[in-house]
Amino acid sequence: MKKMESEKEIHRFRRFYGYDYSRGAALFITIVTNPRRRLFGKIVDAKLQKTQLGFAVERRISELGLMPGIRLFNSVVMPDHVHLQLHLRAGLSEPLVALGRAIGAFKSLCAKDFHELTGESGSLWQQGYHDWICQSAEMIAAVNRYIDYNPLKFELRYNQPAFLAIHEPLEAWRLSTEEFWRGIGAVELLDGGTPCIALRISRMLSARQVSEAVARIRRRVGDYVFVGGWISPGEKAVRDMLLAEPKGKIIQILPSAMPHDYKVRSLWLRAIRERRAAIIARGNSEIEFSRAACLEVNEAAARIATASGGIRTARDLAAQALPSGQGPGMPSGLAQALPSGQGMLLGECGMAGVVQALPLGAGAAEGQVIPCGKAVYWLPEGPKVVS
Repeated sequence: MKKMESEKEIHRFRRFYGYDYSRGAALFITIVTNPRRRLFGKIVDAKLQKTQLGFAVERRISELGLMPGIRLFNSVVMPDHVHLQLHLRAGLSEPLVALGRAIGAFKSLCAKDFHELTGESGSLWQQGYHDWICQSAEMIAAVNRYIDYNPLKFELRYNQPAFLAIHEPLEAWRLSTEEFWRGIGAVELLDGGTPCIALRISRMLSARQVSEAVARIRRRVGDYVFVGGWISPGEKAVRDMLLAEPKGKIIQILPSAMPHDYKVRSLWLRAIRERRAAIIARGNSEIEFSRAACLEVNEAAARIATASGGIRTARDLAAQALPSGQGPGMPSGLAQALPSGQGMLLGECGMAGVVQALPLGAGAAEGQVIPCGKAVYWLPEGPKVVS
């Protein structure tokens, strides 16, 4: 009996058993209305249109950062909950007591505002609160993104669900008809005329070399759709840049099947909404994450980037661009890539021959295959075209 009481005591007073809160803690906290009533406003175009109570809660959050031992780093008010990123100062004699008092005071003051503004009685909040310790810089950054993108996530999930709907089976000329694919986002990138680059970046690159690779690729943003698994540190750096750049186009291939309840990570939401990012996966089988799975993702990206599909020749390209009976033409996305007066597909190659130029004017054979892209392996000595 004593053992059971002791375990209950630990569960009640030690939020994460074994963690020494006197060291300080970066905390991600969620507090939810009871029973998830949307009292603070409504999301319109990815922004919260606050009610009077919503404004009052926002003011109380700013006051929370003035509580002893507490520092507020980030926050967001949502229709039926709030997210907080707090820092609990190191060296407090009773850190959990300080945290409990701060959250308790916040909830009580908000409840007082609720009663005064609405004339209602009863509880504003659910009992307690949900909290997570952020134990790394990467997790702190992820929490920041989650908070910043939470209104957009709500907008896409509830107001515009088509953006996050899973498309299956995917049919595109860059995909094999013998494989089953699912996808979310701008899956039309697989069917367009913009050439693709399958990008793989070695883990052996130094931080300086990764920065240089990102800078070189940034100069060609908008010219290509970049395809990959975005697994290595260098690949993640390029991914983050492409998602942040307004003209960046990117496709991620998952190493395993896409479940029907797949949740898109926060950093992808804006690019998906702007129709310049897609996440795709092959098959229905769960695959354990491994080096072999990563290599298969790289191979799949290379096949997609180098596919020619139905756009095989200069003649085919012109025929697809215009309605039947009109003269020769070219899809606008590819036509824009031609340097004025040169008649070269994609023109000069600013990434060490990533895409080879093909003459389309005098001397170009009608049956000549038009290259759609390349697979690039970026090594410490520089990018290498592998197919």
